[in-house]
Parts: sequence; C-alpha cells; structure tokens
Amino acid sequence: MVYVKRATFVKRDEKILSKSYDVTNYHFNTVKKSYLPFAFVKQFFYLLFFSFRFNRIVIQSAGYVSFLPIIFGKVINKKVVIIAIGTDCAKLPEINYGAFTKPILAWFTAFSFRHCSLILPVHKSLAKSIYTYIDVKYPKQGILHLVPNCKTPINEVVNGYDTKKWLITNENRIENSFLTVSFALDEVGYYRKGIDLVVAMAKKNPEYRFTIVGKVFLPEKAPKNIIFIDNVPQEKLLQIYNQHQYYLQLSMFEGFPNALCEAMLCGCIPIGSNVAGIPDIIGNVGYILKKKQEEKLQNIIANLKNNTISSLEVRNQIVNNFPFKRREEELLKEIN
Repeated sequence: MVYVKRATFVKRDEKILSKSYDVTNYHFNTVKKSYLPFAFVKQFFYLLFFSFRFNRIVIQSAGYVSFLPIIFGKVINKKVVIIAIGTDCAKLPEINYGAFTKPILAWFTAFSFRHCSLILPVHKSLAKSIYTYIDVKYPKQGILHLVPNCKTPINEVVNGYDTKKWLITNENRIENSFLTVSFALDEVGYYRKGIDLVVAMAKKNPEYRFTIVGKVFLPEKAPKNIIFIDNVPQEKLLQIYNQHQYYLQLSMFEGFPNALCEAMLCGCIPIGSNVAGIPDIIGNVGYILKKKQEEKLQNIIANLKNNTISSLEVRNQIVNNFPFKRREEELLKEIN
C-alpha cells in the first residue's frame, strides 16, 4: 500500500487489508516539494526490485504517488487500485484546492485514473458531482468530469468508523456550544476549512461558546468566546466531543470528513456545508448550509432553539450507515 502521509485512514485500511493479505507499506515522501525528484528515484528502484512480490498494489490518492506503480503494474501485469479521497477529484482554483488546479499534477492524476485497474472513491460525489456551495468557474467536479474518457471501473467504498471507540459518554453538554476540529495552516486553509464562518458566528453570537481543535491560521484577533485547543490525543478528543452540543463542518470541499463522523458518534448534532459527502453523512439528523453565506448560517444557529434532534439519533445515523464493518467488507470484496 502506497501513501504520501500515514494518516488515520491509511492505518485503518492497513488494518482491514491485513485480515486477508500480508501488507507492505511504502511511504512516498513529498513533505517538501524539493523531495519530489528523490521520491520518484527511490520509488522507481523499490518497484524495480520488489514489485514482482506483490499480488495487489493499493494507492491512497492519485497523483505523483501513483504514476510509477501504475507503470510497473502494466509491465508486470499486477492489479493497481486507487482509493480516491477528495483532493485528487477536484478543481477549485478559487480556493486553491484540488490536484486538477495544477497542470502538471493534473496530468499525473488523470493518467493514473485512466490506467489503473480500479478506482474506489470514499464517496460517490468524487466520481461525478455539481458544485453549488459557492460560485466557481468549474462547477463540474469529480473524476468523470475532470478526466474525459476515463473507462476505469469506479465503485464507491465509503469510510467506516469504530462505533465502540467513539461513544456518547456525557449527556450534560455545555449549552449552546459549537465545536470544529480542523487544520488550517494558512489563509487559504482558513477559508477552505470554514474557519472564517466559525469566527463570524462567534462575533454574531457572543453568548455562545465555540471551540476549535487543531492548528489554525488567524488573520485577525479572534473573539473571546472562541476557545482554541491544540492537537490532542484521541482519548481527550472523545471527551471534547462529549462536552459540545453541535459540531460544525463548514469546509468548502471535503470528501468524507472523519471528524464529523466521530463527533456524530459522540452525539454532537451536525451543521455541515453542502459539499461532497457531507449531506449524505448528516442525512436528516442535522442541518445543511446550502450556500456559503453568513446570513444563512446565522439563521440555522438562531433556529436551534427549536431543535428536536437527539444525540442518540445522530449517533445511530453513523452506526447504521457507516460502521467500520461496512468498509471492511466492501473494501476486501473490491480488492479480492
């Protein structure tokens, strides 16, 4: 299994695949742009000497990371599977997001999708969708829109979550409390992750409490009713989820956000943007911001006093639709 960053979802899929296969991980290290030539050279020689040993090659996201494995897969007749995660299926220059906003990376990404054996997006919207959350130059998003004549089979395999790890442990939550977990390390990330909307809502609702967990860029001093918490271990995050009533997932693009699902398993009532997999995750047990407009979000927050959705209903939405077992069964079926 090839990856750029050993994220939680990579570890999850390693755990799944290890039930049927001996899994060897390969880190395509491009933490800095200057590393890219060395990453290609290192990967080439690794594949040259070891690729014949493997029954399948699974790649987490398409791009530079997937080019050489696909070439070798063709040469030695090995099946190559790409797990599409979001950024490899998008072209949104307005927010500097997506592999297809960069011409060279776009070519490598398109080549990979066209020539791999199978594509497994974490949500069907990554195959084909129309973007409406803000006005954009390229509203047609997804692999089938961005890679003309892509004939590779595409089968959705949604993310799955540990329903025994993420639990409702506290019914006495802080009243009118809102939480988001995010990493937004620059100004582009600040807007793309929707931190600007969180700040705006804090200003409009000084009597409410807002919490942001993670590292975020701030262009100006934040209101006093926003609490910032740096990275925390997952045990602490479980506690933080259970302290809050509402979870804000206001990203301008997000394939299938893990933190949203974890928060819902812990009983946080979700408020999410109308992008990619977020509306399907929330279903009818939360609130969808159709357009990125402060007024519309403020209306949602102002009407929460009439909320009748329970924490248990929110939890059951993930338990019933996106359990870890579902991804395990569907992913192994597709790889097999």
